[in-house]
Amino acid sequence: MTEMGYNWLCALYQFFIKHSRSICRVAVDADGKVVGLAVGGDSHIREEFLNSALFRYPHLIFWKFLSKRMVRRVLLQELARKLLRKHTTENSVNIKAPSAGIRSGNLLSICVLPDCEGTGVAGKLIESFQLACKAEGYERLTLSVVSDDNRAVTFYKKHGWRQSGKSGESIRLFLDL
Repeated sequence: MTEMGYNWLCALYQFFIKHSRSICRVAVDADGKVVGLAVGGDSHIREEFLNSALFRYPHLIFWKFLSKRMVRRVLLQELARKLLRKHTTENSVNIKAPSAGIRSGNLLSICVLPDCEGTGVAGKLIESFQLACKAEGYERLTLSVVSDDNRAVTFYKKHGWRQSGKSGESIRLFLDL
């Protein structure tokens, strides 16, 4: 998502903050300045945003598709996933997956201002986010992180997250609450 640029991220965060099924946690310093954010919630919110963004930002999506290899790869994966899901839904019997019945949420993003890195703000944000998700009835959380972001992977593993697989250039992680 960061490859799409500042305006895209602002629209994404605003979409999440306004969404009734989102969970957002904000860290502020002693002066009331926002120094960090954790946002996520219902795992379908991201897809809702992407569906609306197709009509709101077609020029941006097209330009990033042409100019950014990672964006191209992710968009093609999303398209393949949607086509596969549609094909599977049309041609399958309703068989429940082993994890069916587990209410899963998603951590879309956690970010902290550079001046606050290493101060424990991110740890407090993720703990607060996890508690809020548990209070909302989520039993599992998921997220994805770029494979070469070792700092982020180490951070999540330190907070109990475990790797569940890879998807392209991303690692998928989960946490049972």
